[in-house]
Amino acid sequence: MTPNQPQSQFGSTTNDMRELAGQETDETLQSAKRQLNEVLDGISDRAREYGRYADETVQQNPWTAVGIGFGVGVVMGALLMMAARRD
Repeated sequence: MTPNQPQSQFGSTTNDMRELAGQETDETLQSAKRQLNEVLDGISDRAREYGRYADETVQQNPWTAVGIGFGVGVVMGALLMMAARRD
């Protein structure tokens, strides 16, 4: 401290509080990252399970899957044609 600066009894306390707040922020951020990674892992696992289920179902009933795909295509085509006519 230089002689021209007024002495403050709270100067070091303020710095300590800033450091503590920074540490708490880092801890909170790390905790949020961990929670987000856990959620994303759960979603990925569930998506893999649904993909396996869909694959097994299509392999067991291929003509049903073809029919459903055809029907969805016809409906989507009709909706797109209606949207194109409105423009």
